[in-house]
Amino acid sequence: MQTFNIALFSGGRPYMNQDNQWLLDFGARLKTEREKQGVTQQVLAGKAHTKQDYIAQIERGARNPSLRTFMNILSALDVSADYLIYGVSKEQEGEITTALNNFMSFMSR
Repeated sequence: MQTFNIALFSGGRPYMNQDNQWLLDFGARLKTEREKQGVTQQVLAGKAHTKQDYIAQIERGARNPSLRTFMNILSALDVSADYLIYGVSKEQEGEITTALNNFMSFMSR
């Protein structure tokens, strides 16, 4: 199981260290998905009830979104938390679920 360290904040700025690579990865996945859907930062910010510069900071890995903003982003882009956090797409989730179900059926014989 993969674990992540939450960014530590001091004066509203994240404390960046070697454990915050996941923030950069999360931001990159967010930007990729937003652009893939043809959504601007401004439009996403409106749907997520936040500001465009905050979305830009999240995409750069400079900010750690609040849980509320995170949930609003998931809803606005219709993506799973697994995808933005771990990079697992809905298609891959389905494949994993199918494989696990097949394995469980095989093991119960």
